[in-house]
Amino acid sequence: MGKHFVIRVAGSKWPNIIVIAVFTLVLCCLTFYFGTKVALGELLSPRERENIQLSPSLSELQSYIDTTLLKRHVYDLASQEMKGRDVGSDEGMRAISYIENEFRTYGLKPWFNGHYQQPIRTGQGANIAAFIEGADPQHREEIVILSAHHDHLGVREGLIYPGADDNISSVSLMLEIARVLSKYPQVLKRSVLFVSFDAEEKPEGGTEKMGSMYFLNQLSTSQRRNIVLMIGMDLMAGEITAGLPGTLFVVGSEKSQRLSRLIKTRYLIDKLHPLLLSLSMVEAVPYCPWCTRPVSDYDSFRKADIPFIFLSTGRTKNYHTPDDTPGSLHYEKLVRNAAYVLDLTLGASNELARIDDYNHVSKDWKMDIEVVERLLSGLLKTPPQNIYSGNLKTLQDDQVTLSALNRKSDNLSWYKYRKLQNVLLRMQCIAARASWRICKWL
Repeated sequence: MGKHFVIRVAGSKWPNIIVIAVFTLVLCCLTFYFGTKVALGELLSPRERENIQLSPSLSELQSYIDTTLLKRHVYDLASQEMKGRDVGSDEGMRAISYIENEFRTYGLKPWFNGHYQQPIRTGQGANIAAFIEGADPQHREEIVILSAHHDHLGVREGLIYPGADDNISSVSLMLEIARVLSKYPQVLKRSVLFVSFDAEEKPEGGTEKMGSMYFLNQLSTSQRRNIVLMIGMDLMAGEITAGLPGTLFVVGSEKSQRLSRLIKTRYLIDKLHPLLLSLSMVEAVPYCPWCTRPVSDYDSFRKADIPFIFLSTGRTKNYHTPDDTPGSLHYEKLVRNAAYVLDLTLGASNELARIDDYNHVSKDWKMDIEVVERLLSGLLKTPPQNIYSGNLKTLQDDQVTLSALNRKSDNLSWYKYRKLQNVLLRMQCIAARASWRICKWL
């Protein structure tokens, strides 16, 4: 017979099965011990430990958004001491340094050849940009841009225009998302570039002096090609009507089925109501049916043929007035908007396929009618104080107009789509300036 192992106890032989059982028990104990060590990260290298720890869920990431920090940025950057951050002013440069310091504190990489600032050589001021590199080697060269502009109107006729909602609300939101994602970079496949643009307001806006235009003009062809999506924000903490609180306009999804899917698959957030609206509705101009008016930095990217999404809570009665102060903002709404934008940024980085169906002139009139109806219903539900009776009657007449347009089964004609634009223009005017009699004639 062949040899076999035995254990002798009190002079007797035990079967081999006992040896196997003891060996198995020891192995289980060792596995449990070292498994616990691995779970606790004690046997992993710092990089391996980082890979395991950086796996928070979306809800966990959203829970890290700090209301106190959002408010601090707004009160610091839109204080009376900052004098409205006019382009090229000392206060404008202080705002630039503030944003750069935040990026540096978060450990973000500078975008401009080792520098965070990009002086605008064609005008005044500077852009600030920093990025988090994507974790996927196959996609980290691709870029999702999250942007806002930091300049405002400065001092005019002795009055300070603080520009809290326009546009430090967006800058604050961008900084907070940068802070959260900087702690968990492995949740990103594509790289995310955070850009604070200067010189968005007139007279620089729409010219080569505009910060976003200068930024794009300095990019190489390959850098432009690597931009998958630009997410631009302007006015992110206001309420245009008390009758429809939590409104956030999401503009541009009508240009692409892939963009539309990205927007429509975001998670619902309590008390936040994203309303999808065509860009043609936002850019309509009173008394000039054939005119369009770009309203923010997204226009520079459109001209460069780069897909974009534009986010805004809309113009309130404080828009471009000295009353646009930190105390006038809705900070709970800003937190909810930050949670939404965080989800959208992650979706663009991780889910969105390269957009090959982009159509700059596309619009969705059915979607636009639905949104305008909801806004009109909210405005009539809680009309602004001191509303001119003629304006109220006009809004009631507009309900009839919208009902007729909604019964249309075919595409709206140019004339009827213009009627829809006019309804929205009147609503914006009445929401901001309820007593102005001119609103009813828009």
